[in-house]
Amino acid sequence: MFNILSMLRKNSAESDPLDNEKTITRWINDLPAGNVLNAHEQVLYKLAEFNAQGAQYNKERLAVVMLLDEYARALQAALSQQYLRNPRMSRIMESRLWNAVYKFYWEVARAYHSFIMSYVANPAASHLRESIPQLTSRTLCNLGGVFKWHYLRYEKPADKLWLRLHNLYRVAEFEGFSKSELTPYASSDKSACCADQYHRILLLGQLDTSVLYPKQIEMADRWLSEWSHLIEQESKFNPDTHTLYVALSDDVGARRIRNTEFTESCRFIGISRLHEQIQQSRTALQEGNSPALLGLGEDCRLPDCFEILDYAERQWGPLENREQRKSQRTTAKKIIDVVHGFNEICAVVKQGHNGADVLHEMDAGLKYDEMIDMKLYGFVTESTRTRNRHATPASTEKTPPHERWVMENMSEQSLGASVPAKSNDWGRLGSMVALKVERDNGWKIGVMRRLLHTDDGLLQIGIEVLSLKPQMMLLRPLSSSTLPGYTVDGVETTDTTLPVPIIFISQSGNSQGELLLEAAQYASGRSFELNAGAQKKTIRLQDVIENGDGWMRVAVVIATDET
Repeated sequence: MFNILSMLRKNSAESDPLDNEKTITRWINDLPAGNVLNAHEQVLYKLAEFNAQGAQYNKERLAVVMLLDEYARALQAALSQQYLRNPRMSRIMESRLWNAVYKFYWEVARAYHSFIMSYVANPAASHLRESIPQLTSRTLCNLGGVFKWHYLRYEKPADKLWLRLHNLYRVAEFEGFSKSELTPYASSDKSACCADQYHRILLLGQLDTSVLYPKQIEMADRWLSEWSHLIEQESKFNPDTHTLYVALSDDVGARRIRNTEFTESCRFIGISRLHEQIQQSRTALQEGNSPALLGLGEDCRLPDCFEILDYAERQWGPLENREQRKSQRTTAKKIIDVVHGFNEICAVVKQGHNGADVLHEMDAGLKYDEMIDMKLYGFVTESTRTRNRHATPASTEKTPPHERWVMENMSEQSLGASVPAKSNDWGRLGSMVALKVERDNGWKIGVMRRLLHTDDGLLQIGIEVLSLKPQMMLLRPLSSSTLPGYTVDGVETTDTTLPVPIIFISQSGNSQGELLLEAAQYASGRSFELNAGAQKKTIRLQDVIENGDGWMRVAVVIATDET
């Protein structure tokens, strides 16, 4: 009896979980309950295994895929939120999360697409006719995820992906359910027709996502999810109402209408109702309504919400509404030295301009590298003291490690370059850099405004130049009280008087200006003292102009102390 039971258990254990609905349900129930990423990766492995089998496309096999998909929706949502809410995670963790979420969307879409294609190949003999509308809706939903997660990593979707999307929509049109309301997932009450899901993907592609942060891309996609029913599509062109078109036979997304020569595969898109919705949302925000109550999402924060609304309206609107370049970009092949990291940028700016003079006037007894030691360790290291004691003034400055890029184009206030993506994975949208173009004497300050990964392993970077002649300064914080400090090897380590490095980038008259500093050093109204020759000046921080990747651009008020 015992041997018979053992054999039954063995046969049951050896059965393939992908065989039918019962076996996959049993396999799902055995997944680890407390480890989201591990459970998600196991589901993803099964989906990839299912697609590799290429087995028969029948209702029983379809039920297996649908169960895997439905079970993993909550896991997928949790990992997506973890990715979007942790922009500063390590590259290893970022890569693991991105691949998990992206590959899930792709494998699910691939599985459903194979069932749809098997039906298209022989509709009369297929038993899937009743399931095709829901399968198409689910495939569009997951393909939308594939497109979006390409954008979140600043990647351009492959041309074949656009063709697959267009062909899928053609199936919905041919079968007559493209505008029928469908509920792709029973766990969600939200319904949408295939045309709405298709338009959502097309209009997200109309945004230049290479200039948007991931949270902004997610925000725009959420708006399109709520507003896609307002987008109108027709097969005949009307110059008074249509601003975009899509050719179902081409391997690209939607395009602006520039001429009136179209093929039969073209569909024309009007956004007048979407335009009205954006205007209504903007007005409601100005009147003090909550973004969450307006359906704009809990993560929508003012004034950023206004900027994204305005940007989306320009990108989705007529050609004349699109934002134009401030100055013409020209081709220019030059070598540029690039330094990143706030302290490293301060060091090269100090060497290249008059920041060193200000530094020595500020505190002749505390040099820049000593100040860095104080911030890192709480005291000046022996190696730094020895180096400063024996080095001559000309040799104390060493250029920090820097990258060397080839600039491809430039304009009056920007430049562009293509660099190897793997060796420059530190680059993020909003990263600050110091730049020195070949044959130039000084360093400039720039910010990465555009990122795009190409198929050949390069990263296209667009940089806006904030200042042509920045000045590095060490400012002494003003405090109403002084806390007792301590000493290490005779070195005073009172943190309340430790100078703060800043980069001064512009000044309006004698009383106002802008500076860059580490985000951790900012507090509205915080004041600093600056010794400028015979005069003492007080610099007070005002509003934040820009919040970058670990740094802030801040307006300041400058007052001269009367003594």
